[in-house]
Amino acid sequence: IESFDLIAKKSGEDIKEEIYAFKDKGGRMICLIPEFTPSVSRMIANRQKELGKPLKWYSIPRHWRYERPQSGRLREFYQLNVDIFGSESPKADTEVLSVGICIMLNLGLKDFLFHISNRKFLQGLLQEYNVSNIQEAFRIIDKRDKIPEEEFVDGLLKCGIKDYDEILDILDSVTIENIGDFRGRNELMDKAIDNLIDIFRYLEYYGVREHCVLDLSIVRGLAYYTDMVFEVYDKKKEMRSLFGGGRYDDLVESFGGEHTPAVGFGMGDVVLELMMKKEGVWPEEKTDMDYYIANIGDVDRYVFSIAKKLRNKGYRVTFDLMERNLSNQLKYADKINAKKVIIVGEKEIKEGKILIRDMETGKQEKIDVNKI
Repeated sequence: IESFDLIAKKSGEDIKEEIYAFKDKGGRMICLIPEFTPSVSRMIANRQKELGKPLKWYSIPRHWRYERPQSGRLREFYQLNVDIFGSESPKADTEVLSVGICIMLNLGLKDFLFHISNRKFLQGLLQEYNVSNIQEAFRIIDKRDKIPEEEFVDGLLKCGIKDYDEILDILDSVTIENIGDFRGRNELMDKAIDNLIDIFRYLEYYGVREHCVLDLSIVRGLAYYTDMVFEVYDKKKEMRSLFGGGRYDDLVESFGGEHTPAVGFGMGDVVLELMMKKEGVWPEEKTDMDYYIANIGDVDRYVFSIAKKLRNKGYRVTFDLMERNLSNQLKYADKINAKKVIIVGEKEIKEGKILIRDMETGKQEKIDVNKI
């Protein structure tokens, strides 16, 4: 749980409608954590004097969001969070992006692109057009592909963006190859351009540049983002965003800590599972058993010892917990798809032997118990 005010203030207005919020017995307004970045930033602020920098953290907490369950969105989910605290370098941005890319590749995924942007470019561009409410403009532009066009245009006009066609044309036409042409317009845009060019150069050095594209329409809806942001989509954008992240340089300081630049991402499990199933790389759940150990008589010492040895070798092993006779043990072994049954009997143990039965062929052999 977390303070409702903390999440609502740090994450932005949109997330308020997605929070499970309630009062505790002390009358405090609290909520189930919808995302982890504000919480981990508060932790860093409280402990930063004892922590060396840069600090690299990851976590896989459970989160909750109060929204309509649908494809790719559940009310309860797990999320991998990867963050670097303490470095303003675009090398840190590249590290975080590279972690995300390598995770996707190691999962066997290929049909994805990292859409990378920088909020300062759009901020500088909007200031050129005398837009005063930048945060509200960010919020509306972030919804570009999520709301009807009429509602989108109306939102832009309410933000004072009259020349929205011109602004959107710029966002859609800029590539990493021509972004340098926009240098010299204002300081914010220049900083963003330098940052993005550095990031794409480092991505090239790292060997993952082919999985990335410049997309200045990416804003990210959470209010704490400051500079580089990104979203990951399948190449045809047939699915919703797989995950995203970015730089949040002011968040730790907002909790009373020292200025601590930070960058990271959150990768939820729900959409990732859909993507893996779509590409045919979702692992099959193996429910069969390698060995079932059947016992006859007082041989528990040997059953436990054999089970431990086989499990230490990586085999899936189980044995009788129901005091069944041998016939019923064999029926159970067949029911759980055990590949082999090890029969441990008092008579065989006295000879230093055990029986191994192949459940598919029915072939049975007697081996030395020490050969397990």
